[in-house]
Amino acid sequence: MAGIRALLRKHPNALPDLASKHDIDVICLQETKLQEIHVEDPKLKLKGHVLEKEGYDSHWSCSTTKKGYSGTAVFIKRRTAEGGSADETKPKDKKQATLGAFFVDKNETDASSVNSNAESSNIGKIDVKHLIPDEVSCSMGAKEHDEEGRIITMDFPLFSLANLYVPNSGQKLERLSYRTEQWDTALLECMQQKEKEGANPVIWLGDLNVAHKAYDCWNDGAKHLAKQSGTTQEEKDSFQKQLDTDGGAYVDAFRHLYPDAKGHYTYWSQRAGNKAPNKGLRIDYFICSKTLFEDSEDKKVLVRDSYMIPEQEGSDHCPIVLELEIRK
Repeated sequence: MAGIRALLRKHPNALPDLASKHDIDVICLQETKLQEIHVEDPKLKLKGHVLEKEGYDSHWSCSTTKKGYSGTAVFIKRRTAEGGSADETKPKDKKQATLGAFFVDKNETDASSVNSNAESSNIGKIDVKHLIPDEVSCSMGAKEHDEEGRIITMDFPLFSLANLYVPNSGQKLERLSYRTEQWDTALLECMQQKEKEGANPVIWLGDLNVAHKAYDCWNDGAKHLAKQSGTTQEEKDSFQKQLDTDGGAYVDAFRHLYPDAKGHYTYWSQRAGNKAPNKGLRIDYFICSKTLFEDSEDKKVLVRDSYMIPEQEGSDHCPIVLELEIRK
């Protein structure tokens, strides 16, 4: 979003309208460009204010190495399990307030009825407890990867969700080796460990800073792309390596559902005026455990759809959506 303060100033209704129009359970933002002091500053009205009226709890992760840099945030629809208060159902944080997707269940969820009837423990046939994370954290387990505020992980009862802002390789590709040889490897290990420990599928999402396939780049084949951040062969290969792990354990949700879709992008250069002619890149993703696509009677959660909302204003990226079916 290239800075949440700029978004709130220029498009104050963007996030509330997005949340209400699409009835979203979890909203994940990247590149908030905040320090902890900003999050806690009452004058800026961020923590405890943004999407508070819409009924969301917020978690923030901030860079501790650079000012006005990187940063992620998540907003989770506040749910109250039967017999418990809203405070009692809030997830526990591994870290303090330095914390630094969308999920839509259109068939089952009526957010307004949930907020007005907190005594109910179900949303349709779904136990509301499945929509309350047990834990929220902001670490990949290594300081060198955590200090830029690029990850927030939410452990829900049926799956784990990681909001990511993957490092850009830089205009001169000065961070290319760090991104492909260190960050990507550490992220994969983190997700594998998370999946193993929780015995649940994982989803990682956000600005992953790579246009993976030919269909993900409007001018695929242009000579300059080989040396441009996000379109180098090294970044594509590293991304493919993540997907190929353990015989293809992880899936690019949109491309899995729509393998031949063309012209579906998530980023357009504002400086070049590329939005109107749809000259974009698809660099924002939902990467899911393959098991989330394998339907069987014992499955409690499944991916049903993934798509973009290109008409949304407020950023040079557009929101991407993942719809999950949660079963009784």
